[in-house]
Amino acid sequence: PPRGYGDRGGGGYGDRGGGGGGGDEKISLLVRNIGERTVAEDLRRLFERFGIVKDVYIPMDFYAKRPKPFAFIEFLDYNEAKDAKENLDRRDFQGRQIDVVFAQQRRKTPDQMRSRDQGARPRSNSPSRRSRSPPRRSGSPPRREGRDGGRSRDATPPPRRD
Repeated sequence: PPRGYGDRGGGGYGDRGGGGGGGDEKISLLVRNIGERTVAEDLRRLFERFGIVKDVYIPMDFYAKRPKPFAFIEFLDYNEAKDAKENLDRRDFQGRQIDVVFAQQRRKTPDQMRSRDQGARPRSNSPSRRSRSPPRRSGSPPRREGRDGGRSRDATPPPRRD
């Protein structure tokens, strides 16, 4: 799985002894691969079949102004969250197969997301000028010739041998 999403084994909050809904311990599920048109109420209706859903949060991409393809579902009770995960993981929802896992971290506030994203993207509207090619090795000279072996496009081709 992608870095930061943990394993599919359900670890996370369940390893802390679970919660019966007491105290401030809230249990969050991460739901991946939701559609762009999915709204919080759609997810709330789906997950409330398994227990009391305290909150549904679909983060917005700050720059694209569109919802991100994942959501957080917060339950008050660990066992209800576990039931939801077991029953909905890898199920079809609105034409997409969703992945449901225990969230490994607390949900970030919009300000935390914004400050994190600012380091990852250029602030201006102009496209990034950084190259996507791997860095050069320091021991080899830079290559100057292109795909055509160094000839310019308008040069005459070498004579054909028949």
